[in-house]
Amino acid sequence: MYVLTIITNTMNYIKRKITEYKELQYLAYHDTLTGLLNRNWLYKNITNIKLKYVYFIDINNLSTINKKGHTFGDNYINKCVKSIILNKTDVIVRYAGDEFILFSNTENKLETNILFAVGECEFINNNSINIADCKMIKSKLLWKSKRGREK
Repeated sequence: MYVLTIITNTMNYIKRKITEYKELQYLAYHDTLTGLLNRNWLYKNITNIKLKYVYFIDINNLSTINKKGHTFGDNYINKCVKSIILNKTDVIVRYAGDEFILFSNTENKLETNILFAVGECEFINNNSINIADCKMIKSKLLWKSKRGREK
């Protein structure tokens, strides 16, 4: 009887440790707000991504929106992310607070709009992300200047 108790306790301990490990692994590679993959995942897997295009996405006016409260801002981030229509093979990563990176086989999948600014380029290597980021900044400036002229 004593041996069975020891075996049962040991098995339960191992099961708990496996569950804890899986939870930690999930937290290490996923964003807690959106549930999306995070920057850690990106850095670990960047060389394995075989999709053709990279999009650098920046949510517009988040600092202004956060003045209504960070919970409101968090909800806004989730709504913006959910507005992006993904294909089954697309991979989206929360890169920073209001910045996301989307990998896709679809060209011209997203454009700058009232919710977010977007930069796109062909995904060749890690540097492609920087190029998409620069294009996003330019796109945001052009969109803002165009909106300013329309008012």
